[in-house]
Amino acid sequence: MKERTPKQVFSIIGFALVAGTLAEILGSLLVLPRLLANMQSLASSFGPSAIVLLMYVPNFCFLLVFWLVARLVPKNTWSKENLSFRSLLGIFLMMYFVASLLNGAGLLFTRNTPGGGEEQLNLIGSVVNTGTLMGILVPVVIGPIVEELIFRKIMLDRIRCYGETTAIIFSAICFGLFHGNLVQFLYAFAVGVFLGYVYCKTGKVILTMLMHMLLNGFSSGIMLIIPMVSGGEEGGKGVAVVGMLLFAVAVLVMMISGLVLLIRHLKKKDIHLDNSMPTCIPREDVVKTVYLNPGVILFFLLSIYTILSGMFNIRIPFLDRLYTGTGE
Repeated sequence: MKERTPKQVFSIIGFALVAGTLAEILGSLLVLPRLLANMQSLASSFGPSAIVLLMYVPNFCFLLVFWLVARLVPKNTWSKENLSFRSLLGIFLMMYFVASLLNGAGLLFTRNTPGGGEEQLNLIGSVVNTGTLMGILVPVVIGPIVEELIFRKIMLDRIRCYGETTAIIFSAICFGLFHGNLVQFLYAFAVGVFLGYVYCKTGKVILTMLMHMLLNGFSSGIMLIIPMVSGGEEGGKGVAVVGMLLFAVAVLVMMISGLVLLIRHLKKKDIHLDNSMPTCIPREDVVKTVYLNPGVILFFLLSIYTILSGMFNIRIPFLDRLYTGTGE
């Protein structure tokens, strides 16, 4: 078999993302309307956790189809490093700081667009807002597992040989676009850069899964406290208020620590990426090789349409019918 060029490899990855997106849409059309129509009866029979699991069926469809297409590209092997707990903690704190800032910027910008960002709200949020422990733990656990398998394990295993910088940035952009809205794009891109670095250095997806789960856990944990503060008995409210204050202090400490560590690393320039492999794409050829190919262009167009349709209420009849499953 003739060896594929780097441009062909990235095009296959792009088509794998497109196929995964279409599989996710199909899964949504088959599952989510029925789920919404029977949410109350399902919740009473199986609990909110079952609903959250069913909401992830489209994501599992994406994972399966993406993997089937991406397998056309062989995996790479490389020498792994062992990052210490202290190094991993530092990376997590820097990731938390940068991602939080970009998440705030995305929220601010999206709220001022004509669409108001209303259509970009994640469906899982409606279940998370129940305040139940399992309703929060399931997306905090399942989401990171699926996403890390797609964007770190499967993707980086196949493109890391073209240079760690190129591979990490590409996977982070795709990870951001995967979320389908500007708010999460900026946040997910930052997360993808840091987790991509960890995976390229260690080759251990379990580490990126755990860091991703911890990050999502901090974001979702407040949703357990808010219902307790706004309702319930006075004793419970007092405990919840104390919990919220401790949570706020923890977030403040993490943000300051992340900022200090980031400044120190940037000053020392001690973030080292391996771009010395013989198969590395020259810097001047990255754009035309990695991004200007049919598969990646098609994935970008689908993703950009999704983002803009939510921000500015843009409608293209054919794509709208595809996404909503209606003939109107």
